[in-house]
Amino acid sequence: MKAFLAAAVFAIVVAIGASQVLNGSFQEPSYSAFSTEGARVGNPGTNLVSE
Repeated sequence: MKAFLAAAVFAIVVAIGASQVLNGSFQEPSYSAFSTEGARVGNPGTNLVSE
C-alpha cells in the first residue's frame, strides 16, 4: 500500500511539474511559431472571413 501511495504522489508531482514547464516556455502563438515564407499565418483577429 505504501508503494502505491508513493507512486500516486510521484505521478501527481510529475504531472504538475510537466504542466508548469510546458505552459511556461514551450507554447507560443501560431503566428509567431510559423513565421516563414511557406506558412503565412497572421494575427487571429485579422484573417476572419465575416468581419
